[in-house]
Amino acid sequence: MYSESLWVAVSEEGWRPPNPSAELNFGIGDVLRQHPTPVLAEQFEQDILADLGNVVSNFIESGQVWALIIGFVLGYVLRGVTTYR
Repeated sequence: MYSESLWVAVSEEGWRPPNPSAELNFGIGDVLRQHPTPVLAEQFEQDILADLGNVVSNFIESGQVWALIIGFVLGYVLRGVTTYR
């Protein structure tokens, strides 16, 4: 770990509570010293259409599609009963 955080720091034993006597002196030099490396491109090896197919098949196999249809029907009936014409 490059610097300790005010909130939580990691030691060899694991997580430790924050130090209440830590000073809050941050200058412009501290901000300018942090120069993150930009990420230009990342590669993902995902098949989005296969993931979508798995979600739809799980939705149908788990019976949630029936809950959706029943909810639409009951909502339509309830709306029809409660509206004034």
